[in-house]
Amino acid sequence: MKKTLSGAAALAALALLARPAAAQIPHITPFAFEGRAGIAAPTGDLGDVAKNGWILSGNITYQAFPVVGFYAGASHAQMSSEGTGDYKDTGFEVGARIGIPTPLIPIDPWIKGGAVFHNLTLSDAGTDTFDDWGTGYEVGAGLGFGFGPVSVTPGVGYVSYKVDDGGATDATISYVKAELGVRIRI
Repeated sequence: MKKTLSGAAALAALALLARPAAAQIPHITPFAFEGRAGIAAPTGDLGDVAKNGWILSGNITYQAFPVVGFYAGASHAQMSSEGTGDYKDTGFEVGARIGIPTPLIPIDPWIKGGAVFHNLTLSDAGTDTFDDWGTGYEVGAGLGFGFGPVSVTPGVGYVSYKVDDGGATDATISYVKAELGVRIRI
C-alpha cells in the first residue's frame, strides 16, 4: 500500500512539473518577429564626433533548432553630431540567436551575433555631407520574459563597421546600444 501511494505521489509530482515546463518552452513556433527601441552611445571614431542618440530595429527569426534561430532585420540609429547636423546609421543585419530555455521559470537568457551592412550619413541642414556603406558585425545579449507567445526582451549590444572617410585609413563606426524589445512568436 505504501509503495502504491508513494508511486502515485511521484507520478502526480511529475505531472505537475511537466505541465509548467512545457508551457515555458521559449520557441513554440518556427518564426518570431521582434521590434526593439532604445538608446545608442557612440564609441570609436564615431564617439569622437557624435553624441548619444536613439535606435529602432526589427527582425524576423527562423527557429531552425530548439535553441538556435537565424535572424534577418533592419535598424535605424540617429545621433547628433558634436557640431551641427545628425549622424544616421541605417542598415541590415543577419545572424544567429541562441535562446537558453529555463523550463521552470519564465525568464530565458539569449545571445546573438551576426553581420551588419550599414550606411552612415551626416546630414547638415537637410544636405548629406557624408554618405558611405560599410560591413561589420554585431553582438548582443539579454533576457526574455515570456507571457505565452509574447516576450519582453531587454538587452544590450555592440555594433561595429568601417567606412571610407576620405582619410588614409577607414573610420570605425561603432556604438553600444541598450534596447527594450517585444518578441512575438508567429
